[in-house]
Amino acid sequence: MMRFATIRDALRRLLAVQAQGAFAVVGEQKRGKGAESVANKSLVEVYYHQGEFPKSAAGHFGPTKHDLTFRIDLTVSLPATADVATIENPESSAEAMAAAIADMKESGLAADAALDDLFTAVYQILMDARNDDLGLGLGVVSSRWVTQLQKDEPIKTGSYTVLTGRILYTCNATEDVRGYTGTVIDEPVIDVNLQLEGDTAGAAGVQVGG
Repeated sequence: MMRFATIRDALRRLLAVQAQGAFAVVGEQKRGKGAESVANKSLVEVYYHQGEFPKSAAGHFGPTKHDLTFRIDLTVSLPATADVATIENPESSAEAMAAAIADMKESGLAADAALDDLFTAVYQILMDARNDDLGLGLGVVSSRWVTQLQKDEPIKTGSYTVLTGRILYTCNATEDVRGYTGTVIDEPVIDVNLQLEGDTAGAAGVQVGG
């Protein structure tokens, strides 16, 4: 396994341990991501996003430097306090409609505040000097940094308000180059038969291998 995958797994593990139940980390806690499953619960997902391999004087000999970027997706979902039925009813009075829309906007602000809290928690965990090595030991990962926080527009899904955002986390590592040898498997036997409706002469087929 290349080191980027080891670091990705370490990030998931670190966030899950440090969260202490304040949020769930997908891959560490097995959960769905529907609006109902994340209601009043914040979710974090960690992905290897991209990497660059600066060319060095060593050329293709020995380990290669890897500048890594990980995308950390954040999701919060809160029950909407608005009267959705009033908003969707064309016969609702203007006063009732205005009140329901105001309540809907309030739920959006609540989701926004919840995502800010999640940003704060994840950022503080990642940038804490005690977590520099992600629990992997000295020299495995270096120069870690949170380079970006980004927030999306809120999504109204029935009786829930969902808000998502992302953090970009960068670091450096080295990748060993040992070559790759595939696993030899037996040649497969593929038997394909085509049976036509009303065909009384039998099936026509082809066999590959064997």
